Amino acid sequence: MTDTVATHTPGEASPPPLPAESPWRSAGPEQRARRRRLLLVVSVLFVVVSAVFGFPTGREVICGWVLAFLWAALAGEGRVWARVVVRDWLPLIAVLFLYDFLRGVADKLGGKLANLPALHNGRPGEMGIDHAHVLPQLDGDKLMFGGQVPTVWLQHQFYDPAHVHWYDIVAVPVYMSHFIVSMALAVLLWARSYTLFRRYVWTLVTLTFITLVTYAAFPAAPPWMASLNGYLPAGIDRIVTNTLEATGVGTIHSAVERGEAYANAVAAMPSLHGAVPMMLLLFAWPVVRPVTRALLGLYVLAMLLTLVYSGEHYVTDVLVGWLYAAISVAGVAWWLGRDRTPSPRAPLP
Repeated sequence: MTDTVATHTPGEASPPPLPAESPWRSAGPEQRARRRRLLLVVSVLFVVVSAVFGFPTGREVICGWVLAFLWAALAGEGRVWARVVVRDWLPLIAVLFLYDFLRGVADKLGGKLANLPALHNGRPGEMGIDHAHVLPQLDGDKLMFGGQVPTVWLQHQFYDPAHVHWYDIVAVPVYMSHFIVSMALAVLLWARSYTLFRRYVWTLVTLTFITLVTYAAFPAAPPWMASLNGYLPAGIDRIVTNTLEATGVGTIHSAVERGEAYANAVAAMPSLHGAVPMMLLLFAWPVVRPVTRALLGLYVLAMLLTLVYSGEHYVTDVLVGWLYAAISVAGVAWWLGRDRTPSPRAPLP
């Protein structure tokens, strides 16, 4: 039987109870056996499709797979699946899709707030010009590293455009993990701890929203674009993109991301790629074991190094992303009154 939580004033009609756990925990033996089979089928299908067509990075593709895994997790029961999608997942999916659409035009507002330099972004025609800040984040890195820009130093020391090194290959899955890890953790929490799932969803939505607002107010050029326009030495490459092309590894991009009207090369401050791993670490810290904390900490550092080395972000971008992550985790915990509530379950692995 699914636990419920209800609050009401004595003498008043009780409102419909809110579920304390997802249907995952209330499944009977027959449902559990069926969902194991369906999860195996969907998992194999995911691996095969990714191997043939490319790893999914598009929002709609990833959300489609999440919905497929949820269907399997609910033993293929369509009515229950529909209720779960609407009640638990639709708000998050809607906000993430809205983020994709608005991110593409966010720089238009920032360009009107300040007299920003016109920058070439590598695309043809009118779409090849962006207006964005260049010096604040670049100077931030110089200030922290004694006049040196870490991206420039790392690429000059370790990158060879004519040869793909092992660490170039490692950088690819670290970078790509951004597109799947946050949603995968949402599925895990939905199954393991519905209370944490609700708080996690609001934390991710908050982080996404305040990041989008900053993109609109402060369009910022990444290191590779600064190099393309003479603010950094020539030849600062997008290493992840180049490695994918050199190795022939395919990715399934978003239809939104492929549309020139929605692509935004100057949505760099803060780094959402860097913010999400820090959000995961801070959010999970009270409810996971020390080994998991250490692994999440390594993930944070690996993403930092990957983003800076690959030319996608300055260290300054990532540090601001970490600050946004801390604000989101602490703010939502305070708002929902969960900061003093112990975990309803044993620590997650």
